[in-house]
Amino acid sequence: MLEVIFTKDAPQAGIVKVLPLSAEKKAKVDFLTEEETALVKKAVKQAKFDGDRGSVLDVFGGRAKIVLAGTGQTENDLLFQRIGFKLFNCLYYDEKAYIAAENDRMGLQLAFGILLGSYRFDKYKTEKKAEDFPRLEKVVVRVRDEASAKENFKSYLALATAVRYAKDLCNEPASYLTPDVFAADIKRLEYLGLDVKVLDADALKVEGFGLVEAVGKGAAESPRVVVVSWRGNRQKKAYDMGFVGKGVCFDAGGLSLKNNSGMREMKMDMSGAAAVVAVMKAAALQRVRKNLIAVVGLAENMPGAAAMKIGDVYASFGGKTVEITNADAEGRLIVADCLSFLQKSYPVKKIVDMATLGAFSCVLSNAYAALVANDDKLAKQLLAAGERCGENLWRMPLDRRYEKMLASPVADMCNIETEGRVSIVSAVFLSRFIEKGVKWAHIDISGVSHSKTGLASGFGVRLLNELIKEI
Repeated sequence: MLEVIFTKDAPQAGIVKVLPLSAEKKAKVDFLTEEETALVKKAVKQAKFDGDRGSVLDVFGGRAKIVLAGTGQTENDLLFQRIGFKLFNCLYYDEKAYIAAENDRMGLQLAFGILLGSYRFDKYKTEKKAEDFPRLEKVVVRVRDEASAKENFKSYLALATAVRYAKDLCNEPASYLTPDVFAADIKRLEYLGLDVKVLDADALKVEGFGLVEAVGKGAAESPRVVVVSWRGNRQKKAYDMGFVGKGVCFDAGGLSLKNNSGMREMKMDMSGAAAVVAVMKAAALQRVRKNLIAVVGLAENMPGAAAMKIGDVYASFGGKTVEITNADAEGRLIVADCLSFLQKSYPVKKIVDMATLGAFSCVLSNAYAALVANDDKLAKQLLAAGERCGENLWRMPLDRRYEKMLASPVADMCNIETEGRVSIVSAVFLSRFIEKGVKWAHIDISGVSHSKTGLASGFGVRLLNELIKEI
């Protein structure tokens, strides 16, 4: 990760200078030489650069390149982060850059955006030439209060590190990131002060994770359930928030086999678990003074000889029985068992689960993640958190009239709707595993878990990190 430095000092000679410009305010160009000021004015006039939001103009001719970055007429943290994200590509081949932020707030957000924009996943690119890798190593940001900026940026640095961690997990091929490897990687996070407990195949059988076991039956790799806890307030026994994440390391659909195109992104069917674990990492790095706990179910859904079959009936951790009517509706099974385990094993009354169940992506595409909640206050907190960080949610109804679609002639319920394809039923299924008095929200990130580039988006880490601030 590149280095970010905050300073009051003027830029060193030869360093690339970044000058944020708004359509309303005059730029502070006191650090530019007369020659550079003249070049900027000439470039602005020739290019008709008006500081429109997100616009970028490179100015050459002086001793070093100058980058003009338009901030538009409105100013907010998210806008500055997005500008910073875009700036990284403008500075891709420059070793050092000096950002003349108008104020300390802008400087922090631009730097955070640059960190987010700097992410690359190149570890398997053996033919990529050295000159094609980014050269940017250091970003110097002008601020008024160096000490305060440096201290405040620690939280952003922790969050950027966590987002990168989630993306790295999701971008790994399933041949590497098996349930066992994923669990071992989470266990490694204990160095941060997190408490990590891994339940292996034998423990799952003893504990009664019937649905998690069912999903993993067809795979050569046995499933795992991992519990991650952070106690930032040891004077309090209860947990302020619980998280559950779906971690299907590869989803072939089981015996309800997907076609080739349907499997293209299924190494990322563990994006919910990655986001949940990453937000726990962020909380530990930020040393948040709250008690948090997360449970992730890790498995592969493969069509092996022992795979769960259509018509099979399995008992969940909570005792409810489920008839399998579609082996490709496996994510809700894993999340259901983890939800029950979390509620029965730990003192937590507020839970958010995150999963790629897929059903909502045809409705919301990649513009929003779907939100279903049994508590209005929790839903509002999540919606507001999404607006602040740019990970937007759209609330869907939790209507008990959909429950009839889960009726089974032989079990307490089916794992998928029996009347057509109705997105909301996946969440209704999960709601049946929520105990009375527990505030719960389900977030389906199937449409937003990856970007157009085919790489992971890291969606959910910033969202849950924002939520933690509010609880």
